[in-house]
Amino acid sequence: MKRLIAVLAVFLAITTAAFGQAKHASALRDFDARLTAAAKGELTPIETMELFQVFYIPKELQQKPPRFDAMLRIIAAQATIGWYDALRFADDSGRAEISNNEAFFTLAFDRSTRDFVRFMKEQPDQTAAAVKAGIQDARDKIAAKRINHDPTWPASYGMLRMQCTMKSAKTCEGPTPRPAGEWPALLDQAAQRVSTVYQAAKGE
Repeated sequence: MKRLIAVLAVFLAITTAAFGQAKHASALRDFDARLTAAAKGELTPIETMELFQVFYIPKELQQKPPRFDAMLRIIAAQATIGWYDALRFADDSGRAEISNNEAFFTLAFDRSTRDFVRFMKEQPDQTAAAVKAGIQDARDKIAAKRINHDPTWPASYGMLRMQCTMKSAKTCEGPTPRPAGEWPALLDQAAQRVSTVYQAAKGE
């Protein structure tokens, strides 16, 4: 953790210049807490993708040469788990918001999207192997019940949430979860979606 914070310190130095030492220290503590939560698997997949975007991917891109296959593997794992959550607990409008508005599947890439797309086009076999391995990592984690985040997070997306917001409702009825008996098939659907998305991302 100390090594991670040391790398982050350069990035957060800007906070010190703009907002002062107190804000910098507060931001550093908050980010440290996020890293700890991520290490424990307590962040939702979309929160983890955001953390990949601002921290893990930029750090890994500094390696010579960058291990795009390793990065794709962990991204594919989170994408599989996240979309599995969405298939179980979100409605169609929620899944559309997560996929399109939040750009869930490419959220981790951000400014490095072109670098990832280039790797996918130039190294299709490594890309396919990395995505396949990431999907299997997700399956293994789910099978072992090593899921520590709240899997119902996708229920907070979609038309029902927006309607409740417009009505200023304090309570809101969420989407109806899919029956547990359907979950194995939904995991297969999530795996297929992840595989298809990253195949499409490299132009196939």
